[in-house]
Amino acid sequence: MKLSEISEILNSKLIGKDFEIKGFSTDSRTIKEGDLFIALKGEKFNGEDFVEDALNKGAVGCIVSESFSKNLNQIIKVKEPLNALIEIAKFYRDNYLNETKIISIGGAAGKTTTKEMLFKVFSNFYKTYKSPKSYNNHIGVPLTILNTPREAEFLILEIGTNHIGEIEFLVDIAKPRYSILTNIEVEHIEFFKSLENIAIEESNIFKFADVGFMRKEDYLKFYEIIKKPKKIITFDINDYKYEFLEVGVRLVLNNGDYIDFPNYGWLENAVCVLKVCEFFNINEPYKFLKSFKSESMRMEILKINDFEIINDAYNSNPYSLRALLYSIKPSKKNLFIIGDMLELGEFSEFYHRQIGKLILELGHDNFIFVGNFVKWTYEELKGKINCYYFDNKEKAFEFLKIYSKKFKRIILKASRGMKFEDFIDLLK
Repeated sequence: MKLSEISEILNSKLIGKDFEIKGFSTDSRTIKEGDLFIALKGEKFNGEDFVEDALNKGAVGCIVSESFSKNLNQIIKVKEPLNALIEIAKFYRDNYLNETKIISIGGAAGKTTTKEMLFKVFSNFYKTYKSPKSYNNHIGVPLTILNTPREAEFLILEIGTNHIGEIEFLVDIAKPRYSILTNIEVEHIEFFKSLENIAIEESNIFKFADVGFMRKEDYLKFYEIIKKPKKIITFDINDYKYEFLEVGVRLVLNNGDYIDFPNYGWLENAVCVLKVCEFFNINEPYKFLKSFKSESMRMEILKINDFEIINDAYNSNPYSLRALLYSIKPSKKNLFIIGDMLELGEFSEFYHRQIGKLILELGHDNFIFVGNFVKWTYEELKGKINCYYFDNKEKAFEFLKIYSKKFKRIILKASRGMKFEDFIDLLK
């Protein structure tokens, strides 16, 4: 695409020379030569403060608001740069990716892992592009679409939500004909208020879908209220043989081969991916899943000094924390450091106490709880197992320096806002 084409789509005027655009960016720190910079505004930043920086780094142009007052070339002025980003993405998707099969992935948990697994397999058979990192919101989705090569045969697109209406808004941009709903579980319930509302919201992933994939138990449980694709294909972990390991779970295949995953949730994600591959007639996809590795802070296993660190602190909710607890066999050499599950609102006490009951049921021991809401988990366990509670990380750090020495494995789990990766630096 050229800058002149962009200005025409936006019914605006290009100030400066016309150039071919090589990519799209909203972050001046990562601008590459040939990029078009979209200067977005947020609560804590104003992209228009970095327009000159973006141009100096090689951007061929910048989209700014009509109030932008600097006298610069290579500028396209619009009413709202975010709306412009979305409109360009819709145009690009309709005109340049009309032959690309778009697979969207939504769900309470496992979106990124499912996306990465699917890409791991599909990229061996097709020209495949995927959402970078967790680009799953109103900025990340259009950016992913715009940076997808025109020759891509598949685009694997992650779709996220934490408020009613977000999924539908995002699929209106992408119009995916194939959609995956990994699971319907408690997530951001502070905003959704009920599991039924979560089910309705997440099922909007199927709005444009000719074919949809979802967990069998979710399909049966929420059948009456969810939006449905033209064709539904369900997956069920109980259709497969699996066994728990010291850390993780083993999927046993019909041919006697197996795949080891570090987390029960990953097993569900893999079963989903196998079902998608079966639909697209991809043979022996399990061969590629054998070497699958996680992204940072998602069941990331590190060796630091004498410790094995399991860093699963990218995020936490009741489903993902339960999956973690099921995935690790109880052992006296394990130390769990658990932080708050955020965005549970009025349901926070209930779910944090439920986790405490599950810990007792599974027979785990040795916990450090850090935060505000995990105090309820601690209260369920105090006097029954070895556990300690701190209301902030600094206090926990001091205690951990001494207490951690008798353990071999340390497991970290908390919501993103807790920034539990700080414990990694301490343990070094």
